[in-house]
Amino acid sequence: MHVRLKKWMVSEGLKASQLADNISVNRATISHILSGRNRPSIDFFQKLLNRYTDLNSNWLITGIGYMYVKNEAEEIEVSKKIEKVVVFYDDASFEEVNS
Repeated sequence: MHVRLKKWMVSEGLKASQLADNISVNRATISHILSGRNRPSIDFFQKLLNRYTDLNSNWLITGIGYMYVKNEAEEIEVSKKIEKVVVFYDDASFEEVNS
């Protein structure tokens, strides 16, 4: 998780001291989390996610999804329409169905 936190900080252009000040945590807390020495507490996550509402908590914790919540919303908004379906039968014939 600390690797993703570092990646996000680079994306935001944040230094550890700036992040600590922005979310009102001790600078040593950030340093220990970024080094992998300590795992972030629930309090840390709450402060971080309350301040940075576009940061995707699922991505930060698990690595699944996108770094930013808006990217997931954009992905959902993009819809594809089915143009045609091709059905292949075991006798080597096929049938196309256009929508």
